[in-house]
Amino acid sequence: MGKSKKRILNKNAENNATVLKRKTVIKNLIKDIKNNSVKAETQNLISLFGITLEELSEAGISYEELSAVKHLIF
Repeated sequence: MGKSKKRILNKNAENNATVLKRKTVIKNLIKDIKNNSVKAETQNLISLFGITLEELSEAGISYEELSAVKHLIF
């Protein structure tokens, strides 16, 4: 593959791709849980990344909030 094609493909991949990091996803999940706005997208992210209750508790969520959303994880 020529240099020009590589540049074009890399440019398109960088512009269109969405990168989700585990740390960012956990922060967004906590925000959704605290705002009582748990949606299907939130459930999908939990299953996609395999988020556990332990990770959420280490990130700063309270026990009451954990018990309210544990049905989403298990």
